[in-house]
Amino acid sequence: MSKMKKRFVTIFSAWIIAAFVPFVSVAQQPVTEEDDTEEEVSGESTEDSDSDDRDVRESPVIIPEEADDIDIPVPSFINQGANHIIYNGADWSQLRKAFVNSNKEPVSIVHIGDSHVQADIGTGTTRELLQYDFGNAGRGLVAPLKMSGTNEPSDYVFQSKNAWNPVKLMSASWRQTVGFTGTSIHPLRNNSEITIGTSEKDDYNPFSSVTIFHNGKLTVDNVTNGEGKSVHFRAIPSKDYTQIVMASPETKVNISFSSTGDLTIFGASLSGGVPGVFYHAIGNNGAAYDTYNRIGTVGYGISALNPNLVIISLGTNEAFGRLDVAGFTRSIDRLVKNIKSYNPDAVILLTTPMECQKSVYTTKKTRVKRKARKGRKAGYRTVTKKVKSYAVNSNIAPLRQAILDYGKNNAIAVYDWYEVAGGRGASATWISGNLFSGDRVHHSHKGYNLEGRLLYDALMDSLRDSE
Repeated sequence: MSKMKKRFVTIFSAWIIAAFVPFVSVAQQPVTEEDDTEEEVSGESTEDSDSDDRDVRESPVIIPEEADDIDIPVPSFINQGANHIIYNGADWSQLRKAFVNSNKEPVSIVHIGDSHVQADIGTGTTRELLQYDFGNAGRGLVAPLKMSGTNEPSDYVFQSKNAWNPVKLMSASWRQTVGFTGTSIHPLRNNSEITIGTSEKDDYNPFSSVTIFHNGKLTVDNVTNGEGKSVHFRAIPSKDYTQIVMASPETKVNISFSSTGDLTIFGASLSGGVPGVFYHAIGNNGAAYDTYNRIGTVGYGISALNPNLVIISLGTNEAFGRLDVAGFTRSIDRLVKNIKSYNPDAVILLTTPMECQKSVYTTKKTRVKRKARKGRKAGYRTVTKKVKSYAVNSNIAPLRQAILDYGKNNAIAVYDWYEVAGGRGASATWISGNLFSGDRVHHSHKGYNLEGRLLYDALMDSLRDSE
């Protein structure tokens, strides 16, 4: 057994602190100052709650930090008995063959999701573990998220010194085409440049080709590396992308290009030109099934990535709207069919969202002392305060069941993350174990690492499964 493998074995050690934390209430009242008062709860406010919850989902505060170690302990409240793929009659034999041959041809995984995926913490953990086992084919898909005004994974750069028109998926209106990545950038001049590379603070991850996905015409004029030296390259144009093949591997390149004014760039894929695993993450804050359906060309777009497996992790944001299980099911069906129509050989895996919480505002009328002033005696006055608390989002459970039912009725595999994470009451347990962030929707860095490691375990079991 290799040294790294031995480290992975140790992951199953108990998480003592988290294991014995008692179950806590799902509603937590903030501390408020009290006077000599009489208090009366007068009602609830949903408008403030909806606004707050929408803000944290579309603009989450996710602090990038390095995991302490790849060894990720599994708390006792995790349902490891449920940590497997539910096949629902889907045929995974070709995917298993692809992994067997991963030393000859790259295996391509595309993971589509919302803010849980955009930060690429959990998906990054899954990527790292799979690439350790089967080889690193390259960083894969990178998108101009920061250029579009949103958070970007910490392991790559996608930037430019020029002016661009950016658009992201959750914008109310799109002034230009949004590609399958959920974002796009349009140069404001015909001669522009972009810098793309892998982060220096992470493991050395060179690439020998850059495939830029775009609409319109793009002509590559020059390529330089991180030191400003010219790079010998060959540009191979295609209808929907331009591949830049370089004579030697690099970790950062600046690409100068010209266009005719109709150019829109959606992202790029970085390849090392070697076999192994690609794990492409497509995440957009606030995204739902219908927002990806709004693009209309997701299936066509990801076909250029040659996916063997497409993972779809959505449903959290739908839980913060009006519950419509039938409409939700139709939205799943539309996206799945769009992906399958352009990627008939790809296996599709749906995941369920775990339990989370939503904010609740309660209005409280309070009598407070009033000081005496000239012409007025001391007494009491009544003020209205808003108090924020949290409660389990009850919409998650029926939407989870809808995903399970859709998979069963349509022979689509499902990974029941809801049950794996602990099922009903898991959000309180994750909060007490410091696995949730303060908004009680997103995970902490440690929580995302745990999620990514558990998905890796389930995928590895499926590859060993003879079913």
